Amino acid sequence: MDAVLGLMILVMGIFLITSSYVKSPQQAQVGLLADDLINFLSRTKIKDLNNPYAGIGGELWNDGEITDADNSLMQQTGEFYAKGKLDIAEKFVKNVSKDAVPAQFRYEVWIDGIIIYPKNPSAEHLSSKSSTELLLTSKKISFSIINKTTSALAGPYKAEVFVWES
Repeated sequence: MDAVLGLMILVMGIFLITSSYVKSPQQAQVGLLADDLINFLSRTKIKDLNNPYAGIGGELWNDGEITDADNSLMQQTGEFYAKGKLDIAEKFVKNVSKDAVPAQFRYEVWIDGIIIYPKNPSAEHLSSKSSTELLLTSKKISFSIINKTTSALAGPYKAEVFVWES
């Protein structure tokens, strides 16, 4: 009887210890997601994007806001930032990244210390960010050519992506 009681106590102890580890976010998963998101934004070109808002033939293309199909998504965001079109930059990032991040994660995109997405974070977003146990960032330097005739540049600027589990 003592052996059975001792075994039950050991099993319950092991169960409690292992279940406490399940709740902590996995650093590798959040880190990979931060890197994947910034790589997606910096490597995917407008011409490779199938998006009715931001792709070729999309709303921004038809309005003349996007003129270079070879720009990466981060370069285009940087152009909007350089031209002071932060509202368009926010909507652009939201549109191109909405399916790139799983629902249990939240993220922000910053350029040179200015928050691009979400420009006006909700109270829930801010609360989630301040209460998370693990917030990781991934950074890249980016620039783009605004005008090929005059060689006017946007950047270089520091692009950052913050990712955390909500």
